[in-house]
Amino acid sequence: MKDLFKLAFYGILAIATFSSCSQDDNIPSQKDIETKIIGKWKRVKLDGVENLTNMRQIATFENGGKMYSTTAMIVTGKYIWEYQAPFDYECIGNIVRSRLYFDDETLRSEMQYEVEEISETIFRVRMFRTFLDGEYKDINTFVEYHRIATDYSKDIIGLWEGVEMTGLETYGDANHRIEYKADGTYTYYNKDGKNWVLSEDLDNVYCIDGDWLAAKWRPAIGADFEYEMWDIDEIKDGTMKWSALREKEDGTRYIATFTWKKIQ
Repeated sequence: MKDLFKLAFYGILAIATFSSCSQDDNIPSQKDIETKIIGKWKRVKLDGVENLTNMRQIATFENGGKMYSTTAMIVTGKYIWEYQAPFDYECIGNIVRSRLYFDDETLRSEMQYEVEEISETIFRVRMFRTFLDGEYKDINTFVEYHRIATDYSKDIIGLWEGVEMTGLETYGDANHRIEYKADGTYTYYNKDGKNWVLSEDLDNVYCIDGDWLAAKWRPAIGADFEYEMWDIDEIKDGTMKWSALREKEDGTRYIATFTWKKIQ
């Protein structure tokens, strides 16, 4: 009976969606969505409020109903990230439904979005239903994505020296180097007088999805991971520029920036 109810619901939803599309030319058609959604999108706003860099989502849609989500989230008080979790997705009228499964093919999560606008650069949706913790929940969250046209995953490879910072980060302006490697790991160096000394951090791992960078490391054996996220604004002519929208404990926000130069 439950399965029949679900089938009836989705049938009604599809009919209502197609009907509304015919009545309102401003609602994107299924064909338009299926064509324009292909590519990489960065979540920039939730309910009209700009997304913190530590709370980004990068959604990559491919032909054939495959989607990959790199998501930053808060778990036990820390901003952590998950890299390119594989989803299946489908379009029904102007509804996009995406599903993620455990290895045993049990449904892990499902998101249902109503597309309000989609173009070459902007993708706006209303998330109206989600499946988490074993049950469906009706919600009403408006999400705005911007298309990512740049992939910095190869440009970042190599050794970089920090030359300037702004914001509240406390590890200095010119006392560190980072070497990013093609295998998704990195090496961090501190400056001790005139010498560069390998950091004692362990398990240094990073990911780049489009123009969003996330890193994690352990300060000691057995310690929990520490995390950090940035938006890459530019890598050009041996200079790399980062920025990030951060939030203080009192809720006020500020922009942090970080500039690096390439070491040949």
